[in-house]
Amino acid sequence: MICPECHDLNLQGREEGFIVRVSKFQPGCKFCALLLSLVEHFAPLVTHGDLEPKLRIDQMMQDCAAVNIEIMVNDLAQGRGSVVTAASVWLYRTTDSSILELPSLGRLGTLSSHSGSDECFQFTKSQIQTCLSSHPKCNQTTSLQVPKRMIDIGYSSTDLIKLVELPPNTNAKYIALSHCWGTHQPIKTTLANLSQMENNIPWTALSAVFQDAITVSRKLGLSWIWIDSLCIIQDSKSDWEIESSKMGTYYSNAHLTVSASSSSNGTIPFLAPRSPAYLPKTFPFPNNDGTIINLTARKHTGSSMSQLLEPLAPLASRGWVWQENILSTRILHYTASELIFECKTHFISEDGAKPRGFYSMGLSQKLSQNETEPERCWNALMESYSVRKLTFEGDRLPAISGVASVLESKMGGSYLAGLWRGNLVMGLCWSRDYVSENEELPLFLPRDYVAPSWSWASVNGAIEFVDRNEDPDEAFVEEVVVVDIDCEVKGLNRFGEVSSGFLILRGDVVRMRLNCSDPRNGWTFTVGEDPETSEPMAPDCALARYVDENGSEGVRRAKLGEVLASFEVDVWCMKLGTEGQSDEAFVYGIVVAKSEDRETYIRLGSVQLGCEWFQDAIQREIRVV
Repeated sequence: MICPECHDLNLQGREEGFIVRVSKFQPGCKFCALLLSLVEHFAPLVTHGDLEPKLRIDQMMQDCAAVNIEIMVNDLAQGRGSVVTAASVWLYRTTDSSILELPSLGRLGTLSSHSGSDECFQFTKSQIQTCLSSHPKCNQTTSLQVPKRMIDIGYSSTDLIKLVELPPNTNAKYIALSHCWGTHQPIKTTLANLSQMENNIPWTALSAVFQDAITVSRKLGLSWIWIDSLCIIQDSKSDWEIESSKMGTYYSNAHLTVSASSSSNGTIPFLAPRSPAYLPKTFPFPNNDGTIINLTARKHTGSSMSQLLEPLAPLASRGWVWQENILSTRILHYTASELIFECKTHFISEDGAKPRGFYSMGLSQKLSQNETEPERCWNALMESYSVRKLTFEGDRLPAISGVASVLESKMGGSYLAGLWRGNLVMGLCWSRDYVSENEELPLFLPRDYVAPSWSWASVNGAIEFVDRNEDPDEAFVEEVVVVDIDCEVKGLNRFGEVSSGFLILRGDVVRMRLNCSDPRNGWTFTVGEDPETSEPMAPDCALARYVDENGSEGVRRAKLGEVLASFEVDVWCMKLGTEGQSDEAFVYGIVVAKSEDRETYIRLGSVQLGCEWFQDAIQREIRVV
């Protein structure tokens, strides 16, 4: 008889998977006993207290090589009903022969116990060769522009290491390094030490991450490597602006990008023994004929896009690295658990598994598929980028400048602080995404100016865009006129930092009451006089009520340190567009308030309202800054 709880781990006919509570495991069921063994090994603490562990069991994404098991528990910090993943596990076999009693269980290979092993380098060489010989999308580069400067590392440990400025039109294969500086400042090139770096860089002066990257390059037979902190003069503003604007090309043209994903700073080597916590473990399973077979399971990176993968890959959550990952033609991720090879065609782990949940995974494929849907591609990329962390808030736009330059010819119109003129009105419908970020607290405004308030780049945290409806009868209809718009760029990178910007819109506006009962909870912001009919507003950031010198009250975006309190303030809502048919149509709008100069407006948040909210609207022209 098939177990009514775990279904004997048979996913045939259950493609969407199923959930089973640990408390419901059936005594005497060997499949439930196997699941309990997995829980006790990979998440031993979840069976204690009020966590109420449950397992989500489904097939591994994109192929059927392993059964995926998410061990989930109640998130006590978020309240009952919220869950968090305690561990993500793949269960599989390592033998060629299938297992009659476990037909869903596929085969994976082995993982090495050391990321610098011969097996790992053989995996890398094999994947590069397959990509070069079999992936047309990965070999379309027409220009092999090399960086202005690179590090000549030779081919052996006895060769000198030095910084070289290359002549124009040089053609050379090179490795690019993607790494996290962290709190440890690695060796860097400055105006003062430039000539010394061009003469010789001592091995002992290099960080552990730089040493490992050079080792990988030499093992792969390459004598050139590009490392940002060594190849860009860090205290030359002009060199940094020019070279940082070309970083996208440098990563794209690299033979391979080595991503030091497991190293949170330069002192932590990524060529190292793997922790036993991430190594595969065998679990004995009794066959019906009395024989015992060994099944294998291991942790993997998870399946939730809201998970920040700090334990497995600290680099995966960093803002600058996002661009490096998706622009690279080929990238090798050195995570704590495994090597993952990714290119514009596919991604694969060293044991043959297909990773899931990793921030960069699949994004390079999105970029390579932008020919048919560039707007959707851009929006998806920006959503994935917005959850990343930046050491300097002012890097929010420079850190995507390479992607913007690559997509410029496809997007239509000028580039405007993270948005595009050709799709501006729909782009203005962006909102903060409190759901995927699993965060209720509206974040404070960046300390320094980053972008005009109508740009998503002006705020911190995850954002989401409106997805275009494919049904022409339900499609988004623009209801506002863009009278004028402009952004002033700070430096030499026209996709980089901006110093100011404005947007003049003409359309329907209505005056309404903005209410906030708890400014520390993004779900408590509503518009409307009557609590019974009010609708939610997604605040762009923390908001604070103020009274000006004339005694007039207003509301503004709050900066860190401002005291927050509940408020009710009159604001304006401008209709941007509508979507849907007749009675079921609804409005996308932005909520704005007069800025403290009383001449212009600032954006406060976004709403989705029924069309009846705009029955008494007036036509107005407003200038948003």
